[in-house]
Amino acid sequence: MARPVPVPVTVRRVEPDPSITSAIGRHHSLSTAVADLVDNSVDASARHVLIRIVQRDERAHGLMVIDDGEGMDGDRIDAAMAYARRREYGASDLGHFGIGLKAASLSQADVLLVWSRRWGSPPVGRGLERSSLDSGPMVQSFSSDDASTRLEDIGPGFPIDTGTVVEWRNVRTFLQSPDPDEQRHWLERTVEDLRTHLGLVLHRILARARVQVRIDVVEETCPEFGAGAARTVETLDPFSYDRSGHPEYPQELRVPLADGSARATMHIWPAQGRDDIGFTLGGRSPLESEGLYVYRRDRLLQAGGWNDLVSPSRDLSFARIAVELDPVLEPHITINPEKTGVVFDAELSDGWHTARSASGGKFADYLDAARAGARQARRRNPRPVHVVEPGRGMTAKVAEAFEDHATYVPGEDPVDMRWRGLAADEVFRIDRASRTIWLNSRYRTALGGSVGLANDDAQVVKTLLHLLLGGHLRGSYAGPRERRLETAWQAILLAAVQEQQRAVDQRRGSATGQGDE
Repeated sequence: MARPVPVPVTVRRVEPDPSITSAIGRHHSLSTAVADLVDNSVDASARHVLIRIVQRDERAHGLMVIDDGEGMDGDRIDAAMAYARRREYGASDLGHFGIGLKAASLSQADVLLVWSRRWGSPPVGRGLERSSLDSGPMVQSFSSDDASTRLEDIGPGFPIDTGTVVEWRNVRTFLQSPDPDEQRHWLERTVEDLRTHLGLVLHRILARARVQVRIDVVEETCPEFGAGAARTVETLDPFSYDRSGHPEYPQELRVPLADGSARATMHIWPAQGRDDIGFTLGGRSPLESEGLYVYRRDRLLQAGGWNDLVSPSRDLSFARIAVELDPVLEPHITINPEKTGVVFDAELSDGWHTARSASGGKFADYLDAARAGARQARRRNPRPVHVVEPGRGMTAKVAEAFEDHATYVPGEDPVDMRWRGLAADEVFRIDRASRTIWLNSRYRTALGGSVGLANDDAQVVKTLLHLLLGGHLRGSYAGPRERRLETAWQAILLAAVQEQQRAVDQRRGSATGQGDE
């Protein structure tokens, strides 16, 4: 006898706690958060977008994204600042969730300000502070005069008769060090990271010259000097090879689904193009870059990764597949809020294994062709470096470089590179019993290391020391020649490290002195 189905007695609406808004966007990085704002500018038909990093006394503390798009009036800006409202998106819009402006901005900054001007409407300004999120977002409104003044003061290098300025103040994810050298190095790296990420995720849009995106830096305490030279975000196309790595590719693959089929284009990079900027993608490892590139309305949502279809492998390093997220595919994919990855449902995952190309080939045939090409490329690539295999202490990218360019000594276990406290006259110590090269933690900063328990720092120094010392761990003891070499290297490195440590201490002292004035 079938059991009766339970029937609810009452139904009531459970309102979400206001503090849930503070959890939205926590997985954003600086680059993904800025990209989310640039998406909004593209949706607003902007022709120019300027990302401006604002410094105070040579220390970055704020950021602005300025565009000459359609701008917003009072109703539109109120909708943009609301957490509980999702606007209607056009067929070509890059927006998806309706929370990008707030989530991206307050994941990085304590204060969000938005200034905008739309044709035929007075300028508007709104503000939102991160501290208000736990009790419920409190949106501030500013007068049209204040909004007009702010828009006129920006000076982006292009007219903003209409457009929007998104302003971040007190950016928590900016470097907090008072050291001027560290600030300069961080700023240069950050600008290049932004250029790389935006050039990649927007490469199709930028290639059509639909919008120009630039980045500059301005010193708030010296407005009379204006901004530094703006750097243009260039396209970074992951499929920009000149000639395919296989004569039968690229090929279109049709992935069968109950309501149609998904489109994907299978590519194989040429081995001779492994140093091209389109392959390296700003320094990403081949393991990170192989796999699926998922596009929605020409905006890249996922750059590499196999979504559990196959396991990442060096043998698939030349395999890249462009997937177009169209209306047939959208119900089978979940986009993460940061627009940095997607999740397939079971039907789509299963469909890849029965997919067919126009020539009748399978997904598995493509993988086999990519593997064969990678293996052939390795056989052709001479490896003049013979070393003991590196173990713990190297990042996956560095370990992969060793595998690609070095031959490991047969019969030898990997050698670890780790930190520990040693005597003041030691930079390193070779421990043959544990097959470890110990680095002196008292010189960690001078050697390019970082504070903390992680052991993936100082990759340049660790790599050079492994190339220099790794061969000395062959066998169970050191002969007279090895001991003489180790003593000489120890003395030379110690002098260099002590000089570097002295320079670090002097910079810290100078920075501390400036801060006390």
